Amino acid sequence: MTQPVAAECKYYAEADVVNDVLVNKKEHYTCKEKESFFIRFLTDPKFENSLILVVMTMMESI
Repeated sequence: MTQPVAAECKYYAEADVVNDVLVNKKEHYTCKEKESFFIRFLTDPKFENSLILVVMTMMESI
C-alpha cells in the first residue's frame, strides 16, 4: 500500500536569455513535509503533559 506524501512544494526557475537562447538556467524545487505524529508528540509543547504521563506510566509498570 502506498500513501500520497503530504508535502507543500514550490518550484520556480530563472534564466537569462541571450540571442534567443537560455543561459544560466537555475531551477529551484523545495518541499516542506509535515512531520509525523510521533515526532510532533515528542517535540510539540501542546503534547508535553501527555508525554509526561506516558513516560510516567511506562516507568511505573517496569
